[in-house]
Amino acid sequence: MPATLPPNTRPRDITHVVPEQAHWSLIVMTVLTQLSVGAFVAIWLLQLLGRSAGLGIAAVVSLAVGTLALASATLHLGRPAYAYRALRMWRRSWMSREVLLFGAFSNVAAAYALMLWFQLPGSAVVGGITALLGVAGVTASASIYRVPARPAWNTPYTVLHFNLTAGILGPLVAAAAAAGDVRWLGRAAAGMAGVQFVVLALRFFRCIASDSLELRGTARLLSTVLAKQFVMRGLLLAVGAVVLPLTVGPADAGRSIILIALALALAGEILGRYLFFVSVVPKHLAAPYLAAASEAA
Repeated sequence: MPATLPPNTRPRDITHVVPEQAHWSLIVMTVLTQLSVGAFVAIWLLQLLGRSAGLGIAAVVSLAVGTLALASATLHLGRPAYAYRALRMWRRSWMSREVLLFGAFSNVAAAYALMLWFQLPGSAVVGGITALLGVAGVTASASIYRVPARPAWNTPYTVLHFNLTAGILGPLVAAAAAAGDVRWLGRAAAGMAGVQFVVLALRFFRCIASDSLELRGTARLLSTVLAKQFVMRGLLLAVGAVVLPLTVGPADAGRSIILIALALALAGEILGRYLFFVSVVPKHLAAPYLAAASEAA
């Protein structure tokens, strides 16, 4: 910093932070791919437990959602026709790994859905590969955002947060498709949502207690400009992923409740991903440093 700065100079970030861009194509892509992965993991676990009815329908629905999500990702590219070139850097780039893993996931998941639909032998093995590729793809997707320039993202909580979204939505999708016991699937989603609440609280309090201006800026955004959305995100998660799934019964009315729970939980995760993008405060050079006296003037 210049030696001629006034003694009352201070960073302006903590009082002048503004939300970042939302990147809706990435919001849709990340949440829906995680929904698809979570659903396929739930389907595979149900198959291992001896469940067979409804798995084919659930797998086809999950595959359709995953395909839609991957298609929406191209909307974020300036030249979608050259998206395949992202594979070149898979040894060093998490984005390239994400493309590679989700590409493999979509193909293997299609084969798994086909095998479940026609009840072909060996589907459990293919299901395990599908689940492994899906979780690896979600982890790679989260790792893209772990960059030093975005302190609020550069934490293991980001990887956990992305995988918990899959863990919440997956069982609800399986339950809505009648692929298993609604009550047990609802409890699984509620358990994952409880962990998600803990992660959200830890991330928020980490930002409040930090000495980093960027993290304190994120906390300021979430408690002021984005406070209504932050509270609504918590309410949607609580009602859609905890309260309704825990009160569901085995009757047909239970599946109606699960459908409502899935809609609310999905809305909550989309809103949460929106906050993930808009509340981050990036690091930058010394240009935003202004004298307090100059601000007052």
